[in-house]
Amino acid sequence: MTNVLQPHCKKCGNNPAACDAYCFPRTLMHGLDGNGGVWKSTQVPKRYRNSFLSTLPIEQQNPEAYMFIKRYINNITTLVKQGVGLYLFAIPNKENVKGTGTGKTTVATALVNEFVIRRVIEHVKGLEKINDVPSLFVKASELQNTFNSQFRGTDEAKEQAATRFSKYKKLMLKTELLVIDDIALRGTTEAYQDVFYEIIDKRYNEELTTIFTSNTALDNLGEVLNYQIASRIEGMTEEILLGGKDNRKGGVL
Repeated sequence: MTNVLQPHCKKCGNNPAACDAYCFPRTLMHGLDGNGGVWKSTQVPKRYRNSFLSTLPIEQQNPEAYMFIKRYINNITTLVKQGVGLYLFAIPNKENVKGTGTGKTTVATALVNEFVIRRVIEHVKGLEKINDVPSLFVKASELQNTFNSQFRGTDEAKEQAATRFSKYKKLMLKTELLVIDDIALRGTTEAYQDVFYEIIDKRYNEELTTIFTSNTALDNLGEVLNYQIASRIEGMTEEILLGGKDNRKGGVL
């Protein structure tokens, strides 16, 4: 297993063998067995574990967006503390009729990965302690499905879903940096909108940083979710357009 802190460590940067389970920073980041810790707690999917500023594939098609993201990552702990969120979106066009594969999720996960590395370094140096999960990646569809599962199936299945959703909600309400991926993919029930609004409104009022990705422009978001949610998201984020072709088809993403 690769220790993501290694490039930042004077001790094991040039000597990977020096990095073992007795190393506190490594154990904090990856757990005793190398498969847990802060790195695992973010819930970033395996495909995106190697998403970093240095690996972002968006510079050629979206140079302005790339420069903005670069500046953001270079100051990420400060900006997260200031509550500066982002709305990463794509608009369907003739070249890319669904607006997919432009790098939104890749960018969002790179932000999570870069942030937790810096937060662990801050913790180790005694600058600011990590008390809870510092960053969390959530798929909007998975969140919605988990919410809906509370009301379907057997009593046991509903209870399990309620426990999962309660855990999700608790983490989403307090994590320093929250990413909600692919919002507004489909319509939602009024009950789900109420809960989603509660989460967004709490983070808005507490000035907690939230990053959203979507294939829906912010101006049209209220038509899919509701206008209260859209208004809160607009007030807590900077819009970043990622255009261009679907890079998944070419194997870039």
